[in-house]
Amino acid sequence: MEVNEYFRRSRRIIDQLAPRIGPNHGPFVLQAAGAGAWDLAITDLVGALSEEDVVITTAEKDALRELMEYLQKPLTYLEQIRTSD
Repeated sequence: MEVNEYFRRSRRIIDQLAPRIGPNHGPFVLQAAGAGAWDLAITDLVGALSEEDVVITTAEKDALRELMEYLQKPLTYLEQIRTSD
């Protein structure tokens, strides 16, 4: 994935999933994304989804996996996120 694709995918998944997380994490994720700190926004989003036990689709989880792998971040919290399908 090239960097512009990473930015597009990051924006898309944050727009899709950030409304599902609570007020402890939501503002930080959106603030980081708004500042272009995609690495912080994506990793905090994954952590929030895991911590808050938010159920997402397999496609959403796969999209997050690709972004986390692009960032070369551990997948520990991602693996803990439950899927609905």
